[in-house]
Amino acid sequence: MTATEVLKAVEEAGGALALSGDQIKYTIPKRAVWLVTELRRQRQEIVGLLRQGTVLAFMPAGVRLVRWNPKQPPVVLKECSVVIDVNKFISATLAQLRACLEGKNWLAGNRSIRDLTERLEQVGVEVEVRPVKPTVESEEL
Repeated sequence: MTATEVLKAVEEAGGALALSGDQIKYTIPKRAVWLVTELRRQRQEIVGLLRQGTVLAFMPAGVRLVRWNPKQPPVVLKECSVVIDVNKFISATLAQLRACLEGKNWLAGNRSIRDLTERLEQVGVEVEVRPVKPTVESEEL
């Protein structure tokens, strides 16, 4: 096994590795204890990979890595949108907020309540979300 294959096997087994000075600290489930021998055999290469901090994340099945070029931290993540019809945006966002409050997050673009209220604030609408007490439905006979 190569050092990279050992790292992948440890991850797939549910284990974890950490570097403490020149020592590898590990947690490995009993069913995968055989990996300790591999860790010892590939120790220098694994220490090198862990020290570099550039170990590739293992791609899930069906995912192909196209490019690996991690940026240096800190990295600012942001979402940029341009609204050209503010009234329509407000109506749509309020509909998404309603769906989110009803537990239908997929209809809210999988956005959280906080995300939706912040989007509204950005176009000049401030809302406060309070928990709604369930009401008893009644019918007239």
